Amino acid sequence: MKLLLAPGFFLLCGVAACAKPPPAAPATVDELSATLLRDFEADAPEETATELAAWLLDHVDEQDGFSLADIAAEDVADMPYDGGDDGDPDLAKQSGIAVTHRVIGSLDQHAAIVPEADQSFADPTYQTWSRSISEGDAESFVAGADMRTDNFIEKKNVTVVIPYSLGKDYRWITIDVDGTPTDTLMFRSYELAPGWSDDHKNGLVYGWTIELWVPDPNGDLIWYNASWCELVTVLDGIVDEDFLVQSVIAGTIDYMDGTANHATGADAE
Repeated sequence: MKLLLAPGFFLLCGVAACAKPPPAAPATVDELSATLLRDFEADAPEETATELAAWLLDHVDEQDGFSLADIAAEDVADMPYDGGDDGDPDLAKQSGIAVTHRVIGSLDQHAAIVPEADQSFADPTYQTWSRSISEGDAESFVAGADMRTDNFIEKKNVTVVIPYSLGKDYRWITIDVDGTPTDTLMFRSYELAPGWSDDHKNGLVYGWTIELWVPDPNGDLIWYNASWCELVTVLDGIVDEDFLVQSVIAGTIDYMDGTANHATGADAE
């Protein structure tokens, strides 16, 4: 089975159901998402981010999730990946999906929790999410400097645990929102090597994600997550794939809302 790597990624065991597949993204969103992932380190990604943000602001309330066209090897060439015994990523097995969602809290509130060492706050299925800063520092980041992080994650569902390591990089940019220069944060993550359960029956083979936090002029924060990955599970061929995709969309939204609750202090009330 091919499926998504996303912050809310999870396995749903013991359930057989059918669901409608998410709608396909407009071609421009496909292109903008892949371009932003590929040009994350480029001198001027603001034009792409501005165009994508304009689409998000116009359509965020229409559809939570949609499928994305495949990305190419050149789109991920600058991000490290060691396939080991699994070899190079087989991009013919990728699945892409995007989620766009309104969350509570300001950009500053959300940015303030990014440097925290324990990132497991948003989702109880994260048995472990340990973060260390590999470039930059927390104080400079919240003041507007870029930052890179290393992340070790153990994702648990029932008795299945999948450990994997991610690089996650954050970059501040200024985009145009309705004619107003607006600070926003884009960030990307990339799996550094395949992650497998102890029995090697469930695994995250590879995955890349590009995200945006865009302040809405009317309040709230628009969170966009576009991900491409290959996921292997014991449910392959048993549970309808469209149902699992819809479950991942729902799980990603739960993660986003959980993060927002932590950022605003709502989870402590």
